[in-house]
Amino acid sequence: MPIKNRIQLRDVSSVVASTTVVINLPVGPRYHSVQLQHSYAAGTNTIAAACTNIAQIRVKRNGRVQRTMTGTQLRDMNLLFGTAYDCVGLPNVVASSAGTPAVDGVTLPIFFAEPWRQEPDAQDATAWSTDGWDSFTIEVDLGAASTPALRAYAVTDKVINRNAIVKWLRIQVGAAGTSFDYSTLDKRDFVQQISIYPCSGAPTLETSKVTFRVNGDILHELTMTANQALLTENGMTPAASGRQTGALLYDLVFDHDGLLGSAVPLLGVRDVTLTIEAASAMSGTTTLLIQRLGAPE
Repeated sequence: MPIKNRIQLRDVSSVVASTTVVINLPVGPRYHSVQLQHSYAAGTNTIAAACTNIAQIRVKRNGRVQRTMTGTQLRDMNLLFGTAYDCVGLPNVVASSAGTPAVDGVTLPIFFAEPWRQEPDAQDATAWSTDGWDSFTIEVDLGAASTPALRAYAVTDKVINRNAIVKWLRIQVGAAGTSFDYSTLDKRDFVQQISIYPCSGAPTLETSKVTFRVNGDILHELTMTANQALLTENGMTPAASGRQTGALLYDLVFDHDGLLGSAVPLLGVRDVTLTIEAASAMSGTTTLLIQRLGAPE
């Protein structure tokens, strides 16, 4: 097994409220994870509040976005695989009496390797090898909480490979009626997971059933309760405390068995349809967080 280095990322732009902080990561190493440590002077530095104050995170390779998510969405995705992967609030997360942020704050982990997988080789297979890249950056949009602090650390090794990476595509689709279809999913890469947030309209409704078809064949057709049971039986925690407070996510996980090969190939397929159903008429928009295994964008 290669030796893993645990390093602080020091090329961080000025950390100011309501701005974008740019973290430049050295290219060359293979990255297993990055930990963002965030705190601020005013208010309560709880895990939920720190996640909320991170309006958006964009992970870029050569200037092109590979992952997009909010701080809360990052936590949601991590918690699906167990509370061990939750954000961590250290004992000194509260603001100091001098009005400056706590030194450590709340740690938000970004996983590139996937330590929850069953086989050691599969755990490291999706780590991001940056050898030959021009740039590797993480942009963090901070909220208005005053006097913020943001640090970043990474776990790396010196392995060079050309493996595929897991990209996160966040999209919003119009929600209407008790059932609607989304049929414009990119027909490329291997789709691993589609996490479906409740519709934004009034009332806010969680998904009650999802059907996924490829070329007319049904690959997935489960109610919310049946899907949660399947994920729980395979070691996941879809109902973990801290995920999307007040409403449940519907996580369609194609590789629920922990095998990378269970992701669904979409290259060359004719049509892909995701049907979302709810108990009552939906409105507003529904956010989909789609995880795809493939070559970098």
